[in-house]
Amino acid sequence: MQRQLIARDGFHCRFCRIPVVHKRVRERAKKLYPDAVSWESTNVSQHAAFQAMWLQFDHLIPHSRGGNNELGNLLITCAPCNYGRFHYTIEELDLMNPFNREPLKSSWDGLETLI
Repeated sequence: MQRQLIARDGFHCRFCRIPVVHKRVRERAKKLYPDAVSWESTNVSQHAAFQAMWLQFDHLIPHSRGGNNELGNLLITCAPCNYGRFHYTIEELDLMNPFNREPLKSSWDGLETLI
């Protein structure tokens, strides 16, 4: 399912459209550049760019609100958009439905060539 989402949405948040990177890329970068890419257990000890650009798989209708795990209810978001929305619906937050616009397509590959 994750590969289908990435193929559909690319490596950009469907809400704010910033480029995102998968967790496995961050983990590889940490191994390659341990002094530059910190990632410990607290926000303060995590690399800010990798934290903000962390690819998340999110439910448009939150799972806690009855949303399912079908492709039509899942999308790629950045960590801030995912955590900021929490368990609220887009209607409750007065957000535009990200499925009403095409995913952003660009040459950004989520740094996948790093792994």
